[in-house]
Amino acid sequence: MPSKVEAFPASSVLISFPICPFVGRARIVVLEKNIKLEVQLIDLENKPAWFLERSPTGTVPALDTGKHFIFESSVISEFLDEVSEGSLHPEAAADRAVNRAWTEYAAKMLVAQFMMLMSATQADFETHKSTLIAGLQNVEKAHSNQPFFNGKDFALIDAAYSPLLVRTKYLREKHGIDLLSDLPQLRAWEEALNDRASVREVHGVEYFEHLEQVMTDRASMLLQ
Repeated sequence: MPSKVEAFPASSVLISFPICPFVGRARIVVLEKNIKLEVQLIDLENKPAWFLERSPTGTVPALDTGKHFIFESSVISEFLDEVSEGSLHPEAAADRAVNRAWTEYAAKMLVAQFMMLMSATQADFETHKSTLIAGLQNVEKAHSNQPFFNGKDFALIDAAYSPLLVRTKYLREKHGIDLLSDLPQLRAWEEALNDRASVREVHGVEYFEHLEQVMTDRASMLLQ
């Protein structure tokens, strides 16, 4: 594992948007590692010029350490892990590689889930739902069948999947849509993640209020 060669800059700022699941990943790691930093929200519909000048992707999260501007949620999460005490990554290189691969795989499911939540028509909803379920079925096969992805210990990959499984619980409990009915390992993982203090803090009442406001603004069929 990389050595911690520099202290985490105390003036660092995590540039965020309230309901972005990729931001959620990084914020969970911040809480798990007890890192102190400022969270700065921006409007993704009206991104500030200073942000677009510094971010080549124009996406959140981004981490401004004062000296470096770091983007992409998985990269930010690994950086936060490396510059703080302990590690949320497996010890073996092969295990870390597997975790990184499945973390990358989650991205398309997060996008499909967001599009599903925002769908204005049943046809669009079903298209994105099918994409999401196919992805979840593959993750079910790779899961450890223990509380977390690798086993008994919470890891970076668990932070990466937490926003996805917070929203599967929301869809089931609020809208009666059970995406995990045939996926018992993911159902147990969903429960373990939603019980985690860091996950609950990131996905509090205000999070769901903001999510449903965005769904309303986009005429989501789920709120019709």
